[in-house]
Amino acid sequence: MKKLIQLLFLLLLIIRDSDTIAQTPATTNSADIYLQLKKLKVLGSVLYIAAHPDDENTRLLGYFSKEKQFRTGYLSLTRGDGGQNLIGDEQGVELGLIRTQELLAARRIDGAEQFFSRAYDFGYCKTSAEALETWGHDKILSDVVWVIRKFQPDIIITRFPGDERAGHGHHQASQILGQEAFTAAADKSKFPEQFKYGVQPWQAKRIVWNTFNFGNTNTTNEQQFKMDIGTYNPLLGKSYGEIASESRSQHKSQGFGVPRQRGETFEYFDLTAGEAMNKDLMSGVVTDWTRIEGGTTIETAINQTIASFNFEHPEQSLPALTTIYKAIELLPEGYWRNKKLDEVQKIMLSCTGVFADATSTNQYAVQGDSVHVQFFINKRNDAAVVLKSVQFQGLDTTLNYTLPTNKNTVITKAFPVAKNQPVSQPYWLMKPLLAGSFDVNDQTVIGKPENDAAFEINYIFSINGQEITVKRPLQYKFTDPVKGELYQPLRVVPAITGKFDAPLYLFDGEKEKHITLQLSAKQPADSLGIHFETGKNWKMNASEFNTAIKKDATISLETTIENLKPGTDNLLVSSKNTGELYEEHSINYDHIPAIIYWKPLVAKLEKIDIAVKGKNIGYIAGAGDKVPQALQQLGYTVTMLNEADITAEHLKQFDAVITGVRAYNVHEWLAEKYEVLMQFIFNGGNMIVQYNTNNFLSTVTNRIGPYNFTVNRTRVTDQQATVNILLPEHPVLNYPNKITRKDFDNWIQERSIYQAESLDKHYAAPLGMHDANEAETNGSLVIAPYGSGNFVYTGLVFFRELPAGVSGAFRLMANLIGLPKNKLE
Repeated sequence: MKKLIQLLFLLLLIIRDSDTIAQTPATTNSADIYLQLKKLKVLGSVLYIAAHPDDENTRLLGYFSKEKQFRTGYLSLTRGDGGQNLIGDEQGVELGLIRTQELLAARRIDGAEQFFSRAYDFGYCKTSAEALETWGHDKILSDVVWVIRKFQPDIIITRFPGDERAGHGHHQASQILGQEAFTAAADKSKFPEQFKYGVQPWQAKRIVWNTFNFGNTNTTNEQQFKMDIGTYNPLLGKSYGEIASESRSQHKSQGFGVPRQRGETFEYFDLTAGEAMNKDLMSGVVTDWTRIEGGTTIETAINQTIASFNFEHPEQSLPALTTIYKAIELLPEGYWRNKKLDEVQKIMLSCTGVFADATSTNQYAVQGDSVHVQFFINKRNDAAVVLKSVQFQGLDTTLNYTLPTNKNTVITKAFPVAKNQPVSQPYWLMKPLLAGSFDVNDQTVIGKPENDAAFEINYIFSINGQEITVKRPLQYKFTDPVKGELYQPLRVVPAITGKFDAPLYLFDGEKEKHITLQLSAKQPADSLGIHFETGKNWKMNASEFNTAIKKDATISLETTIENLKPGTDNLLVSSKNTGELYEEHSINYDHIPAIIYWKPLVAKLEKIDIAVKGKNIGYIAGAGDKVPQALQQLGYTVTMLNEADITAEHLKQFDAVITGVRAYNVHEWLAEKYEVLMQFIFNGGNMIVQYNTNNFLSTVTNRIGPYNFTVNRTRVTDQQATVNILLPEHPVLNYPNKITRKDFDNWIQERSIYQAESLDKHYAAPLGMHDANEAETNGSLVIAPYGSGNFVYTGLVFFRELPAGVSGAFRLMANLIGLPKNKLE
């Protein structure tokens, strides 16, 4: 029977040879192969350490990776979760997911590898002590040590110093942890639990600080070691300044698009521990094959292969590469032996011109369903290649099929997806976020930038008689009529998902709320047995639903929840036949792969004591926030406004106009609407401007309010910082809600950013606050009456607090919207 199956499978291969696929991804060219051959000669590695996505020196990474041919890595302690998003409204872990993919896109350009620790970017902080305490010093130090022991860098480079010159507590902490890990990684008494996972103590030769000159801080000097990395690479057709600009421009959510740079460029380095360097950062490090006993003959063979390389016929190098592979195999087991075996396999595959992928027309792999897989192979030159077998999900065939030249081999087969197949959740989000770090207990995944593919295919080839294994992820492939052929990760998704009509239900003057849960099915279910559950402060008119659902159908379940006592609770949902239910969250931008992650299906219920004056709000979206949705929960009617809507006649219908975060940074047309907006205020409207940035990315140069003020870079980063009431009689603190210090309890991440200063005398500043060991500032909230209305500028982080359901933030925002009109004399 087995032989019959193999024969049938082989027959299918031959029949499908004539099938074609119109478009293919980019593949390796001869210049790439030549560079890979040069890299095969180099046995050296560099690890760069900093705090966030976009902190890395992309020019230096590209130079080390592509010019010096070192194995190069970047360890970002965080995923940038607490940054400012310039392309959308994602914040927190969602922004971290975006920035993770932006870093991976950057690494694909500069050639370095990407790593992360478990540290969570909780936003701007001012001291390393705060960062290390919040993250958990030992926990994140163990991550840095783990990455060093796995990567085995010869030299370690930090981006920042460990003091105030770093400009950010996270930056300082990245240097401190890197410095400590340099020593700890070599100490067998430090984190010995890691050794059972295959790592050993590792001592890098030295650790250096890559000094810098940007902003108003210059830490370079001519006594430091320096090197020119502005070199032009003719094989790439670019200098490393150009490559770095392309790489750095992938950080689109941070607005880091930069022009291509050309010409001589020096980088400076200061030794912080380890052996002194002479003429090279790698001084004292053996980076050729003499590093391994018996490696001299291998280096000679590689040099000969490079010298005879035929750019038009790379397959002619296969006999030499086979000899090199076998010679490396005979070396003692070790780090560089295994790395170089992997490199030779990749070069051999590139020389054959073999294209091999595995794709599906299914967008998802649904638990309990099946997935259709297309295995595709094409050998595009005259190399002798035999497809020995294909291995996937229980399929393991012995084929020994000699691939014809430039003919497509295509196999299509359906495979079942187990009901208990793990859902494709980013590994760092599988457990709830801890105070300052992700809860990841699997040592083997720590440091990885993302999950391994949900499904992986092994192609076993024999190339010139040498057997190699080629791994390919199973991907979703489709054709967009505008963008052409596209590949996306194929993810495993639950059969049933749900979504509430709002993530937050605020009970203000209302005693009850109508709630709708929408369920969607990718697999049918005869009886879901849905159960709603919440705390004793709430009463539901219906909490049990026994319902069926068809495949690809959507149904709605409705209930009414009555508030019995003020408080906050979660509304949980479960199914008797599937257990915990999840809500799908997707993020889609053209510059990164589509992102999907899952949250437990839950909504927040909150009863707050609040009065609301004024109902109609016009909202001018900025760079992206979720404030409008939060305001709708209080019963406000929110109308989104664009440039054409900003007319005197159209604005008459609104009690208040609010601008989203950074609106004046991203909309040049707002400056042209100044007079219209000022007239709206003068006629009795209230205008609330949320923070705008004033930094190297964007500066507010136009007028915003009716009277002069400037935007500075002052932040109050401690969300528990004491808030002092400076003007207790001011209407904003008394109408329609009495605002006290208690309203600043339970704020998240920070208090205020990009505050106002140099205030005209017309402005009132009712609040004072400061971080520890700093002077009090009063620019977080400034208000000026103008005509019958009021103008407000605020650096208070409403964009974080309102979506999080912070009751005091809602009460204060209600007062800003409801500021009473002024009497004109």
